[in-house]
Amino acid sequence: MPDPLFDPAFLKKLEMLTLIARQLFRGDTGGARRSSAHGASVEFSDFRPYVQGDDFRRIDWNAFAKFESLMLRLFVEEQELSVHILLDCSASMNYGEPATANKFHYARRLAAALAYMALANTDKVSFTPVALDTENDTYLGPPSGTVRGKPGILRLMDILQSLKTAGKTDLNASLSRFALRANGSGSGNGTHAGLVIIISDFLSDPGYEDGIKRLRYAKNDVVMLQTLSPQELSPELLGDVRLVDMETNVGVDVSANRATLQAYSKRLTAFLNDIASFAHKHGCSHVLANTASHFENLVLKQFRELGLAR
Repeated sequence: MPDPLFDPAFLKKLEMLTLIARQLFRGDTGGARRSSAHGASVEFSDFRPYVQGDDFRRIDWNAFAKFESLMLRLFVEEQELSVHILLDCSASMNYGEPATANKFHYARRLAAALAYMALANTDKVSFTPVALDTENDTYLGPPSGTVRGKPGILRLMDILQSLKTAGKTDLNASLSRFALRANGSGSGNGTHAGLVIIISDFLSDPGYEDGIKRLRYAKNDVVMLQTLSPQELSPELLGDVRLVDMETNVGVDVSANRATLQAYSKRLTAFLNDIASFAHKHGCSHVLANTASHFENLVLKQFRELGLAR
């Protein structure tokens, strides 16, 4: 990635936003997020160690005097949200012009912005790349592990900037395997259920539906953040062209005329409507991000309008 993901002024704006989960989760530690699970009173629950980036006003100085360690007071009402960001790193994501409208560039910025919003509000974040690695028979890249506190964004940005696109996508398999982690099955190193944000073009031949259903069955809140380039949303083709699948290298010859483009537009509309309908039916949020759209406007304004942030 040639340029920094954000400038400091934009990060300050992100700190004013809070991610919204449709459902409330019982975390293993407290955070700044309110839950109505235990009534209206603020009842002391426990301490946890202070992490750089936490709100220093929540430090219990009496505990510091006793334990000689910075500790935060936790309350029964306060819940820490687990935010899991899954980023599609398949070859089809490396598409879109100009460079700022490249799907992968745009998706990485979205991942970083969402992570920073969560970390700035004392939520915890994990990041996992998604792509099919046939050589190693894996559908998920190495997870970042749990990150807390605003300084953690530097680590996540380093990870994001080092990523490259390659291989195919099998979202059903990738999301299903992640769901096993989320409910603690399989390896025994499961993560807590929480808010799962999938950033992808959702151009996966095996589909995405079964994987999403498994995430929902594991009691995750799911956001389907779909990134498509302007060339995909409104192609400007003319004459005889050869289109090549970036993931399979299979080509098809097309005569790009008005009828062809109209047929494409009709198929695209049906595809997008199907995703939106599926998301609504299964209690997920679906956001279509045109990578030519103004990035800050999407994050700072449209996310609020769509009920994903406040």
